Amino acid sequence: MLAGWPIDEGHLLELWPHSRTAEGRLRWLYRLTRCNRTVFSATDITSPVGTVVSTSALISSATTALRFLTLRPGDTDAGYFDAYTRTQITWRDRFAEELSLYAQEDACGYCGRQHSSPGCGVG
Repeated sequence: MLAGWPIDEGHLLELWPHSRTAEGRLRWLYRLTRCNRTVFSATDITSPVGTVVSTSALISSATTALRFLTLRPGDTDAGYFDAYTRTQITWRDRFAEELSLYAQEDACGYCGRQHSSPGCGVG
């Protein structure tokens, strides 16, 4: 199952179930693109033990991934960004603050408004 979340005009977050961890967590492969160019791609997001692939699990994992991808200096320890490429740092400095609105608690994963995401249709 693949899920694509067109966050805004230029950004797309895609998720796929990748594997299970030894303790039974679902590991997700995600890719964030800007204008069809990959900015981030990794498998470091996992769901709780026993999670099955579902719309709810996809939305939760997408929101979690976006929360981490939109962290900025001051949100976490400085070493968090040590492995970032120049492209990722430039992206963070230009887009992270704006896109972080879509990762807030109770914000729709489609339109960013304050309502639940499933099916959106603008709320």
